[in-house]
Amino acid sequence: MPYRHAHWWVLLCIAVILGGFWPSYWSVIGTSRWQFHLHGVIASVWVLMVFTQSWTAHRKTQLPLHRATGQASLFLFPFLIGGLFGIIDVTAKNFVVGDAAENPVTMMHGPAFLTGMLVAAAAYVTLYYRALKERRKVWPHAGYLLGTPIILFESPFSRLVDILGVPAFAVRGPEDFGKIMPSIVWSDAVALAFCLIVYARVGPRARPFLVTGAFVGLQMAVMATTSDVAWIADVLRVVGGIPSVGMVALGVAIGAATSWLGWQAGKRPAPAMPQAGSAVA
Repeated sequence: MPYRHAHWWVLLCIAVILGGFWPSYWSVIGTSRWQFHLHGVIASVWVLMVFTQSWTAHRKTQLPLHRATGQASLFLFPFLIGGLFGIIDVTAKNFVVGDAAENPVTMMHGPAFLTGMLVAAAAYVTLYYRALKERRKVWPHAGYLLGTPIILFESPFSRLVDILGVPAFAVRGPEDFGKIMPSIVWSDAVALAFCLIVYARVGPRARPFLVTGAFVGLQMAVMATTSDVAWIADVLRVVGGIPSVGMVALGVAIGAATSWLGWQAGKRPAPAMPQAGSAVA
């Protein structure tokens, strides 16, 4: 089976999620908005699901659990995208308020956050659809599924380097807000480098990591260049006018469509029926 040690890397990603989001979410979980709960819980369960899939795939006695977990992901994925759209909703509504004192980072980088999250949503949809479509081919199926935690990696890792006090990225007050976007870009660069290293070591069978790396590179580019783009700021204000439930429902609908279309695309083709009047040996 491919990527025999991948579950250890997924565990590392889980550790980064716990550490990076500890101050802003896990330690204050009782005071967070419901959109953060939806995104935080579902995204964490998703990464645990990927860990379980990777671990059970290499143990014959655990293959029933592997299949059951994979089938459960069909119902989890819509809420993964719904949760991401919930974070887009919070970002947009904070931007509409326009309170630089209350939400200074959002006011500085709101458009870039929007483009980055939209790229992440497109990446999740593409990778999961391909994982389902290629589920009978172990190398692409595993690679596309393992790509999904890599898309998530940037957000907690950029926070973790701040928490650890890395000088180039540590934010100790408003005077350091200019370090936030570089920490995001460099975190994406780490994820991109990981994808390229996997491809270099494994070869063409690791093509899903090139696809993942392309999305990471695109996210890195748009987030580095769109903070001050006026028309994206206008789009963000329009999004901020959409009811929160509507935004989350849109994400859930996109995720559900991805699950259904991917499952259908991966089905075995129906056997051809003999034509009427044909001889049967």
